[in-house]
Amino acid sequence: MRSVGIQALAVYLPDGVRTNAWWSGETPQQQTEPSVMASGSNNSSKRRKVNPYDAAMEHYLEDPFFGSVERRVVTNGEGSVELGIEAARRVLDAANVSPDKVDCLIAVSMFPDRIGSGDAGYLAQALGTGGGAFNVEATCGGSMSGLLTACAWVQAGLKEQVLVVTTSRLSRAIEDDDVTLRLCGDASAAFLVGPVENGFGLLGAESLHTGITCGTWLLDAVEDPLKTTPAGQKIRLRVDPSISHVLRATAEPYLLHTAQGALAKAGLELKDIDVIVVNTPTAWHAEFSANALGVDPARVINTFPQVANIGPVLMPFNAYTAAADGRIKPGDTVLLYGFGGQAEASAAVFRWPHVVLAAPPKEASVINPTTPQ
Repeated sequence: MRSVGIQALAVYLPDGVRTNAWWSGETPQQQTEPSVMASGSNNSSKRRKVNPYDAAMEHYLEDPFFGSVERRVVTNGEGSVELGIEAARRVLDAANVSPDKVDCLIAVSMFPDRIGSGDAGYLAQALGTGGGAFNVEATCGGSMSGLLTACAWVQAGLKEQVLVVTTSRLSRAIEDDDVTLRLCGDASAAFLVGPVENGFGLLGAESLHTGITCGTWLLDAVEDPLKTTPAGQKIRLRVDPSISHVLRATAEPYLLHTAQGALAKAGLELKDIDVIVVNTPTAWHAEFSANALGVDPARVINTFPQVANIGPVLMPFNAYTAAADGRIKPGDTVLLYGFGGQAEASAAVFRWPHVVLAAPPKEASVINPTTPQ
């Protein structure tokens, strides 16, 4: 079977950084738990007995920012298409690949600039890529879904080189007075998928639908007074209070089921994995994942303190950071995992090939922008 994997990887962060000081005008009494964090119980010992998710979360419940430190945010009105173009151009330049040599583009946006229409066609036109272009919608798990879809196309011989572009524009989708905004940021990433050296690349994968979470994330179409969207409307993200209970009940079984399935298909065991890359939408997800899998936390990548929750960009951003830091090296076996509410959870095992990394993202130039974006 044809060996296929990630050939090149790039990430992009916007100019602004929002520190916790941005909310300094609020008093502790005004700071309430975001519903995604609500424990449903104030009994610490009871929480510890439930599952590893509660045990890891407990350390952050007294922090009004729930472990969040910084999050990058757009300051100049960049939309999801502009964010995606930045990452895509970086990966193409780093790999020295002409856009017309790309014969498929997959876009993953949370959330796209236009309600009811994803970014794929707009990105393909702006970049000048060849072949087709389409959107994958799997919420925060979209980058894993895009990666596995691209691998399948290339492995089947139907495509030769697929560009996956994923963006998070969450700061535009959450109202300023919603406490959940403290956990979210903006970013983009892009990666090229194609043939790799025999024995490298994708070794096994497993996915599981997350239908039990349906109805916990609520999306509305609302007016966009800042006109950051072409049609003057934007997606507003809200959560149902039941989300905390759903996440606590499903986080461990989704992770274990998909990881064990991917390892079995790869013919490997967890002890054979060098590095684990999971999505880290909260400060405790890396610790939770390590505890649930029974591995040393040092093997799990965590960038939440630097960028907070960047939705579908988390997986490629964590992988890029680990590779740039030398924690992932060619030949390492890497377990990738992504969770998407109301969509799917997916895990995949890769033998890491020589992946070309674009230059790291630039430092923030605007601290705590005052104009809402």
